[in-house]
Order: sequence, then C-alpha cells, then structure tokens
Amino acid sequence: MGKTVQPSKLTEWKGLDRIASTVHEMGNIWREVTKDDFGLIEVVAPKANGEGLETTGGIVKVQSKAGERYVRYDTDTSFTSPVDQNDLESWQKCNFPVLYIVYHPKDDKLYFKEVQACIRETPGVFSKPHHIKSDKTKDEFTASSNAAVTQHAKVSPPCISFDQKERLFTNLLPIKTLPDMLYCATTRRKSRQRLRKEIEGYLPPFCIVDGKFYSLSDLATEECALKEFCVGQIHTKPASEWIGDEERVDDFVYLLNQLLGKHMGRCGVRYNPQFGRNYFPRYNTTDTAFKRTWTSVRSGVTDERTVVKYYEYGLDKFWRHLACELSFERFGGSWFLRIMSKYFFTEDGEKPCDGELVGPYTTSLKADEHNSQVLNHVLFWADVLAFQKSSIEVRLDGQIVMRIDKMPLTGLAPFAIPDDPATFEEKAPSGQRALFDLWDNVDEEGDTDA
Repeated sequence: MGKTVQPSKLTEWKGLDRIASTVHEMGNIWREVTKDDFGLIEVVAPKANGEGLETTGGIVKVQSKAGERYVRYDTDTSFTSPVDQNDLESWQKCNFPVLYIVYHPKDDKLYFKEVQACIRETPGVFSKPHHIKSDKTKDEFTASSNAAVTQHAKVSPPCISFDQKERLFTNLLPIKTLPDMLYCATTRRKSRQRLRKEIEGYLPPFCIVDGKFYSLSDLATEECALKEFCVGQIHTKPASEWIGDEERVDDFVYLLNQLLGKHMGRCGVRYNPQFGRNYFPRYNTTDTAFKRTWTSVRSGVTDERTVVKYYEYGLDKFWRHLACELSFERFGGSWFLRIMSKYFFTEDGEKPCDGELVGPYTTSLKADEHNSQVLNHVLFWADVLAFQKSSIEVRLDGQIVMRIDKMPLTGLAPFAIPDDPATFEEKAPSGQRALFDLWDNVDEEGDTDA
C-alpha cells in the first residue's frame, strides 16, 4: 500500500513553490526550511562597481499558508486569514520583519502582509476571532513587490552590538567529581552480550578487556552479580590510569555511560538504543498528556512542562515525547556532560514513528525554538537529573560516585544581540570556570593549564 498524500499537502507545496519562484523573479534569495510553512528572504542588490550582485544583510522572515482553510470571507476585493493568538504574539516580538503570505487556490495568487505593521495598524487585532485581512488590489505578492520587501528588510536590526556584553550559556554541565576507582578480575567470559543472557536483573557498570572484568562496582561484595564469574584475586586500580591513557579512556567513558543510564532509569526516563534517545515514557493508558514540575537553576522559577502528549493532525496520530541525547566530553583536563535536547515520536507510547512522518513536525518545532527555549531545555534536563536538588548526584551501590553541576558552563562575550533578554553578569556562577578561560588554557596537546 502506497503512502497517503493529503490534497492539502499538495496545495501547501504549490504555495511554497510559487513563493520561491516569485522571490527568485525579484532577484532575491529564498531560503526554505524543508517543505514546511516558513522560510527566509535574503535581499540582494547590484554591487556598487556594477560587477554582479551581493547580499545586503537584509533578512525578512516568511510565514506561509496555503489552501481554502486560510481564506475566509472571500470577496472580489478582499479576504481574511485566521491566525493563532500565540503566533501573533510571537511575530510581534520577532527581531526580523515577518511577511505573512497566503496562497489563494481559487485566485491562484499569493497575497502578503507585513505582520508587525499590520498589528500596529489594526485596532483590536488581539481580540477574537484573530485574523489578518488582505486587500486583493494592494497586497498581491509578485515580482513587483520587491521594493516593498527591500524596504521591510531595511528595518532588520544589526546582528550584534559591541556596545553591550552578554552571558553565553553552553549545553555543557561541569563534572565536579568522577569515579576514582576501578575493580578488576580475570574472567572466562568473552563478551558482555553472552553474560547478559546468563544473568537476570541488575548488572553494575562493567566491560571485558583482555580477558578481565573492569567495573565501577566492587566485584568482591556478595551483592555484586559479577562475583561468581570472577577467577582468582580481585584487584583495584585508580581510574586516573584509564583517564590518562588514550587507548583506555573510551572504555572508561563506556563505564560512565552505563552508570548514567542507570541514573536516568531512576529519574523515570527510558532509553531507545535505535535512536540513542532518552525520553519520558507514557505512564498509563488513560491520560493523553503528562507533565513534570521543574525549577530553573538560572532563574529559580518553578513551572510545569508537558513531557508526553498525544496529537492528531488529519490522518497523522502520534505521541510526542520530550527527549535528549547525553554524552561525556573532555576538554583538556576538564570533563562535562553534554545535553542535546531532542524530541521522540511514537505510535503508541512505545513503538517509534516512521521517519517521514516525524521530519516535518520536528522541523516545525525546532524552528520556533529560540535561544531561551533551547537553554530552558538544557536546564530542564539538568533539573530532572538532579531530582530537583542543588546538584546532580550519581550513585552506585548506595554511594555517590559522580557529582555534576546543574548550572551549565558559561562565558561572558564582548558583544551582544541587541534587545536580547539574556542576563548579563560580571562574574561566572560561583565555583565555576568561565567558558573562554577554559578554552584559552587548552594548549596544542589538549592539556589544560592548572
């Protein structure tokens, strides 16, 4: 059975293709974000010396809509297009001009409005029903609209200002303490996979290297499931030996990943090995949305966040889960936990969705996320890992073996994005090395000066 393509999708694509063609007729650059409903127009002008064209730095954001559902109260001279209040508020705050372009299938034409000007000039624009009205005699979007597009692009703000400073946040959580001891013993077992089949239940973090077990857990204790597979005496060695050995440091990270995986399980998070995603599961079969309370280490504000929710869009039905990818990174002598915020889509809360379905929805989500939203994703996951405590404490056999800072590594930049709400601070968070200081101290061999 072939894949179903809704007629509305064909109309949407036709509208996007028409926008691209029109922008190119203007002589400008159209930057489309996949086949979704938004993109950017980059204005192009002749060079001063007459030798070809060059970009001017002017950018206009485009929000496109296509189809009969975006055409209401249609007459020979005008129509209105329904919009969401949240979209209006988002466009009003946007740093760039926003063109709202509608493909009118009956007229087979494009019509456009600059949203921020429309908001300023329309009384009661935020009163229901929310809509944008287009005048067919004035608002048709054609190649002759280039002058208007160029004029709108001129009000684009400068990219950066050197008169301001800004604190930049990374997605790196500094690791304060690492496991300091490795336990090792000879074993006749050859692979982790075969051993996993022999043992039911909990296994401590371990690997098999050159016929020996290496574990972060004490192999000599009666509670250790690996003890019966050890041959001869059990030894210990400092973890620093592996950390300082380029041939063994990957094995050490392998143990850390197992340790972190067990910690994530205690946080109520599952792992999908196919996609490498840690995600919040669907907790029962009755509710269609699940929330989690969290507190931002940056602002101290406590809020709720939806971590799993069921959605239906036409024939598309799926569960969307908040997810992340975690990895350990080393820069010189400093270790960090890197958090990459992601989404995970399932058919029923368990089975992953087809990639072709997921792609457009993921692209749309990511496009609406600016710096503050991405930072909040990182801070949210840090709070989850910390169980809402002041720091992340990773335990093994009842003991804390690794501590991780909840506050990401930061740096103070000598420039800023104008009007960006990022908080400026003269000092880095207490007890934390600054981002640029850390990078400046990494020499050519990758070592960090003390």
